[in-house]
Amino acid sequence: MDEIQRLLDTTFPFINSLLVKYGEFFPLASAIDSNGQISQVGTYDGVDNPLSDKLVNDFKDIFRAKKDKFNSIAIFYDVKVVNPKTGLKTDAVAVFGENKIDRTSYIFYFPYSLTTDKKLSYLDSWMNTNDKEIFIG
Repeated sequence: MDEIQRLLDTTFPFINSLLVKYGEFFPLASAIDSNGQISQVGTYDGVDNPLSDKLVNDFKDIFRAKKDKFNSIAIFYDVKVVNPKTGLKTDAVAVFGENKIDRTSYIFYFPYSLTTDKKLSYLDSWMNTNDKEIFIG
């Protein structure tokens, strides 16, 4: 989980800048390789405005194909989700995270609000665990 936290810490400043500048962002991914180096992972299939679900699945395919190169991965995407603490629909940064060590994958939700004068603030986050999708087999 420490490596996933490193990915969150290093990628969130960029996410924040995209949210403040554009009010949204396309999915993006970060990974830690077997040497402990963090890198950004990209994908492009020629479509300038791809669907977010397709990008998330493309990132998962890339990570599955190269799982021996990575120790931890994180895919960041913008969602609307019901906050289990308030029962209200909210904007959130979702992060699918997985590493070689843990037995599960994680989806972290960081609900946010962005005012008309571009002030970004986060509410209390939460996490769900799921079966692994990348580092299996």
